[in-house]
Amino acid sequence: MQVAKKKQDLNVELLRIIACLMVIMIHVRPFPISGTTLRDAVVLIYVLNGPAVAAFFIISGFFINKNQTLSHILRRFLTGVILPAAAFVFVLGLIRLWIDHPEVSILESILSSHPVTIFTDMLQGFLAFDTVRFGLYADHLWYIFSYAGVMLWMPVMLALIKHDELKVLRIMLLIAAFHFSLQNLSALVTLPVGIYIPESVGKPAMYAIAGFLFYSRIKRIRIHGNHTLKEASEPGRGIYLYQLSFIILFVISSLILFFLQKHIYLTGMLSGRTAVELSTDYYFTSWHGIFCGLQTLALSGFILLIPAAYFPAPVSKLISTLGSYTFPIYLLHYIFTNHFRAIGVEAWFKALFGESSVGLILYSLIYTLFIFAVTAVLVFFLTGTCNVVNKGSNILKAKRNK
Repeated sequence: MQVAKKKQDLNVELLRIIACLMVIMIHVRPFPISGTTLRDAVVLIYVLNGPAVAAFFIISGFFINKNQTLSHILRRFLTGVILPAAAFVFVLGLIRLWIDHPEVSILESILSSHPVTIFTDMLQGFLAFDTVRFGLYADHLWYIFSYAGVMLWMPVMLALIKHDELKVLRIMLLIAAFHFSLQNLSALVTLPVGIYIPESVGKPAMYAIAGFLFYSRIKRIRIHGNHTLKEASEPGRGIYLYQLSFIILFVISSLILFFLQKHIYLTGMLSGRTAVELSTDYYFTSWHGIFCGLQTLALSGFILLIPAAYFPAPVSKLISTLGSYTFPIYLLHYIFTNHFRAIGVEAWFKALFGESSVGLILYSLIYTLFIFAVTAVLVFFLTGTCNVVNKGSNILKAKRNK
């Protein structure tokens, strides 16, 4: 998950917002099994949340280009990802008591905390690549360490891109896709014969490579679509055909994922696995699955090909702003999901919409939007405060220089 770049592609920002909403929904969605009943509506919610993490890894590949230097990319990773995550972990340690206990004020929580211990635990967590050492409510930061895996492969990827060795990148992608497809297959059925699974890059790097190649293709489709028209602001028929193809691929892959995941739950229930155990088993609706990768590419392709004419100025401004907020929202939303759970807000939303299929879907959607909005407001005020402080410090520096 990267911070937004200066020259924004609104389609990318919209995709980033959708992926962020999916991540939040993953953390508030209900369990698929209630008692002894498997709820198809919740399985569907799980399926439609599938592209969340994969989309962010794919988006990270959008921003790789041959004009960048490795030092620039690594510096951006440290300043734009690691430092904000470290600040979040430290602040989280200060207010953790408030999150769990609504009767305790934020000030009381801070005063009763142990900053030195928080700092040393944070440092150990980063050095050991272990979110457990960060303490409660930081387990979603596993993504940061997975993204670091992309950085480890970045010297190879960037060198290939700089020398236009795209065939090698495609081969790396195909080997990785084959590797993880066999892993998915072996998780579903017992293979009748032994099949050699070749070594490959990790899944995060695979998605980043796919993102780079896919976005390059999307940009060519956009250019070709514009050149076929008298007015470049209107989409060509070719773009609509591509969008239709992506919709069909998304529907087909989602249906496959639905029945694969339902198969896991049903066979698990028959074998005696508990509802609690099965509720955490969403293998085929997570970014680990290759079908989920296809689903993510289909969603990304459709969003990226939405014509710019469909974004009037106010909508463009909103998408641009919220797109730049997605990483801080990703960091901070876990505070609100857990605090609102402690004070009963989540339970209130669940009771409001009920346990019907429509109610479960509406609860997941509306409550996700609520968490997103609350966190976005906080990010807005924090961003504004930082801007005021920066302007003030710049003015003071200017006066001193005089």
